[in-house]
Amino acid sequence: MSSQGALSGVRVVELTHAISGPHCGQILADHGADVIKVEPPGGERTRGAMPMVDDDSTYFANHNRGKRSLVLDLKDAGELATLLKLVESADIVLTNYSVDVPARLGWGYEVLKSLNPRVVMAHITGFGATGPDRHLLAYDGIIQGMSGIPDITGTPDSDPMFVGPFIADHLAAYRAAMSILFALRLRDQTGEGTFVDVNMLTSYTGVLAHDVEEAIAGRPRGRTGNRIPVSIANTYPTRDGYVHLSPLGPVKWQIFCAAIGREDWAESLDYGDAVMTARDEVDDYLSEWCATRLRDDIIDEMRRLGIPCGPVLGLEEAVKNLDARDDDSVIRVRSAAGRSVAVPGPVTSVGLSSSPTRRTVPALGEHDTEIRAELGIAAGAHHD
Repeated sequence: MSSQGALSGVRVVELTHAISGPHCGQILADHGADVIKVEPPGGERTRGAMPMVDDDSTYFANHNRGKRSLVLDLKDAGELATLLKLVESADIVLTNYSVDVPARLGWGYEVLKSLNPRVVMAHITGFGATGPDRHLLAYDGIIQGMSGIPDITGTPDSDPMFVGPFIADHLAAYRAAMSILFALRLRDQTGEGTFVDVNMLTSYTGVLAHDVEEAIAGRPRGRTGNRIPVSIANTYPTRDGYVHLSPLGPVKWQIFCAAIGREDWAESLDYGDAVMTARDEVDDYLSEWCATRLRDDIIDEMRRLGIPCGPVLGLEEAVKNLDARDDDSVIRVRSAAGRSVAVPGPVTSVGLSSSPTRRTVPALGEHDTEIRAELGIAAGAHHD
């Protein structure tokens, strides 16, 4: 495997904060791009975001490995000139600041394009660069609330329920990274860069799939807890935890019925009727059947029979299991303060850089002198 990675030779100028922009830049860095994280004096604000250990942010370490840090005060004309000089050699400019910030501070797409017609500018915002909502501020929770997804998450008698992790931020990061790769491929064909407009709302609602048509047709589904409405799949309490059972389809249903002592269902209740007309009866029985058994005993038996199933793990158990896989599902990075921090691994091993710096989070301004030297600017000097 090449130590350089699939994106070797690609330079990214990243002006981001929080999760969606930094995480996108980290994906590119993982695969060999030279990602220069341009930070304001005092640093990107999530350098101080919780959780913290000894004034060192685990939050920041999760989204900024493999980058170089350059401090610029973009409200200063000389420092802005340094940024624009850097753009001349860039392939990508990545940001997730509010929609009008780049143009207001003098580095909007039209300015960048005039300096470097091949540059790809990717801008992640809450609601997109155009349209009536473009100026609205957005965080993950705001996007989740506006997506409609909490409306179908939870139990029938619960309030709408948000997903625990910052899913909207991460999905926007993945979509932005994918869009950037498409833009680079298009540049190979045309010789010109482009503006990549990615918004968090569309990124998140893209997971709705068939629910889009159902809702538009006036058939939105309600909250059904952990039950999958269109198949026999649900979560059931056991003597020592929870198990998810998914005996999907007529063939698995027949085997499953015998395994749970309901041979009568195998003969008289076909799978379609079990899903659509007898679902409450099925779930009530399975709840009683699982409640008298140990979680792992149920899983062992179902797996032996080829019935899809899985434990519902606590977060600590789940993460430790991931770490034990030894396949980079969880990796260790060196934080800006030199600590070892466990973080989720790269999105794929394809084209991954094996450079040791890939697992290092930069200290604030760590690469100022190095990057300014590459631009022919003396340390501490402004570019004229």
